[in-house]
Amino acid sequence: MSKTRSVHALDALAFLAPDVQGGIGPFLVIFMSTALHWDAGRVGTVMFASALVGLLLQAPAGALVDQVRSMPRWIAGSLGVIALSVLAMALLPTYPVILLGQSVIGVAAAIVAPALAAVSLGLVGRNHMELRLGRNAALTAAGTVTWAVSTGVIGHLFGPRSMFVYAIAMGIPAMIAALSIRNADIDAKLARGADRDNETEGNTGGERWYDRRLIVLCVCAFLFHLANAAMLTLVAQQISQVTGNRATLYMSASLVVTQLMTIGIGLAVGRFAQKLPRKPIFLVAFAVLPVRGLLYLTVHQPIALVALQVLDGIGAGIFGVMLILMIGDLTRGSGRFNLGQGIAATAVGAGAAFSNLLAGTVAKHAGYASSFITLAAIAALALALFASSMRETRVRKQMPEVSSVITV
Repeated sequence: MSKTRSVHALDALAFLAPDVQGGIGPFLVIFMSTALHWDAGRVGTVMFASALVGLLLQAPAGALVDQVRSMPRWIAGSLGVIALSVLAMALLPTYPVILLGQSVIGVAAAIVAPALAAVSLGLVGRNHMELRLGRNAALTAAGTVTWAVSTGVIGHLFGPRSMFVYAIAMGIPAMIAALSIRNADIDAKLARGADRDNETEGNTGGERWYDRRLIVLCVCAFLFHLANAAMLTLVAQQISQVTGNRATLYMSASLVVTQLMTIGIGLAVGRFAQKLPRKPIFLVAFAVLPVRGLLYLTVHQPIALVALQVLDGIGAGIFGVMLILMIGDLTRGSGRFNLGQGIAATAVGAGAAFSNLLAGTVAKHAGYASSFITLAAIAALALALFASSMRETRVRKQMPEVSSVITV
């Protein structure tokens, strides 16, 4: 019962973090395309270069989280750094400042993501981790919906730079939520995956956090995001060309559709993952992606493009929960849960960075249709590799503890 306050604070943090963690997120693409009048190649280069800087520190950030004494304070500090970076980009929106600002945001976000999962594990334990991650995904999606609608409306009514101001303002309650999590309520050993159950089958055990399956999982995650990340960027640029000043509203609608679907999917995955093997659930996310890429070839109207974001919500809801669960399985007993998250985040970040560079280049020279075909082909490769090479990671089922107010 004593942990209830911290768990409620974790709920608030999961809801508020999207308002700050990514800066202004995909709205930056709208800002660069409409307010700054940059072409697809220049936009793609900025997104690639800034993401590249951030991803280089993903694994070190995960290793750092495994060592820090107060994860909530590190989360709050990282959110503050992100808010300051957004402020700099708002005051001086030049190429070097935006490039540097996005890079700093990527570095700070690299700390927030694994720390949030680590705090979750340290608070609720492994028996409730599936439900907790599903709840985190749902709350994050709900927060993203709120952020997307608010940012889109504010940007439409008060101009592009107002979106930066809103992101900065939302940093304050997010930091308060992080600092409201009592560090004493977190099992530090469990939060870094140092627990071990010698009777649990499938446990990688001890130092074997580098299990071959982690390598396969990271390669699949890289390919997934190589195919996935640029799809929304391309959609945003297409919408900007057609709708002009109304682009922020359509962008908001796209994000809302995605996140509303993610809310339901996240909660469902959290429950099913307690009973089913990991791989079949995760496989659905990989199967949806190539279909989504090909469908973008058949529609061009803004409303239809927005509607297709339903598929993005399915993939995102599954991927966000299952990747962390699989990493938790593979690093169990090693004390390197967050390092494992950092390594996977590096793969994800690399895929996202190269995705924007690749798609931007192809779109510039061969058109948007060619970009979508390229991304769909990569998605099909990711699906084939995951289906054929990734082995199940789920450990033998443990019965949930009888009482837990901390999982609801």
